Amino acid sequence: MYDTAFHDADPVLVAENNLKDDQAEIDRLRGRQLAWLKMVIRRRGTVRDGYRSLADWTASRLDIPHTVARDLAFLARRLDDDLIDLIKRGHLPFDRTVAEQRLIQAGANASDVVGSVDLDLAGVKKLAAKYRKLSRGDEREAFERQYVNLRVSDDGAVWHLSGRLTATDGQVVRQALDRRADQIPPLASEEDSELSPGQKQAIGLTTMAQDDLDQDLQPGDPAGREPVIMLVKDQTLGDESEDTRGVELFGGPRVGPQTVETVECEGRSEPVTIEAGQVVETGPTRRQVPKRLRRAVLARDRKCVIDACQNSYRLQTHHVIPKRDGGPDTADNLATLCWYHHHIAIHRR
Repeated sequence: MYDTAFHDADPVLVAENNLKDDQAEIDRLRGRQLAWLKMVIRRRGTVRDGYRSLADWTASRLDIPHTVARDLAFLARRLDDDLIDLIKRGHLPFDRTVAEQRLIQAGANASDVVGSVDLDLAGVKKLAAKYRKLSRGDEREAFERQYVNLRVSDDGAVWHLSGRLTATDGQVVRQALDRRADQIPPLASEEDSELSPGQKQAIGLTTMAQDDLDQDLQPGDPAGREPVIMLVKDQTLGDESEDTRGVELFGGPRVGPQTVETVECEGRSEPVTIEAGQVVETGPTRRQVPKRLRRAVLARDRKCVIDACQNSYRLQTHHVIPKRDGGPDTADNLATLCWYHHHIAIHRR
């Protein structure tokens, strides 16, 4: 239907040209917004309405992201009426004007400002960062504002990790994560299915936390102690749905059958009967693989049994036939795997 309307023109080129036209219209509208914000500044509207800054006022009144509001407020205060009029008439693109003005504000020389026209917006921002001054006060503020935030996602399925660190602390963390990422062995036979650098860093962060929680555990230690992670399972709901519902981490997000299989393979279980909100019965804690059997399997295999893997990091026993499929806790059904192959190659991919 669309191809006919294009009259044999390249549909992608038609789409590109229309997108550019729409972007030009957006730039002109941004210019009109700048003119109105200029009036708000002159009438001291932010003070009248009790806002700390023009950016806060703009974000609130327009219901837009604070990053966009900051750019609007920045240009509204920095540009004179003639330059704003050029944006309104479509002679200056809004986002590039923001980037160039921040470059000028940072103290770039005239030749760099002129040459920035050949850079993309990311390149202009990087050039501005080169010129921007960093005072002692800026470094103190960076230290005071550093944080790490770990929260459960809105759908309760994963953790979201975010934060900010000082330049030196961030470099230390990055080097530590890179070093851990380099220790992860190849986990796939096909190159396309190998882990990305970001995935390796996430895994590296997990292993660093594991090692800190269990500092006395040596690689291959048959005691096999793990950090305490408690799964709470509604047995009826979990069994009916094959563990796609009714299972969650204690105080954390929901989990699915892969996580349950991991615990069934190398964890402990403790039955608790709850009726009407009251604990009516508790059963004995049961290790999925008894310690003696685990020690015997580790002594037999001595290392990860995956071909060409010489890694001995947190050696664990794995059920070849999963327990949910009737796999027994016997030496013949158990194999030794390093943590990477067990948790990632087997139970996660």
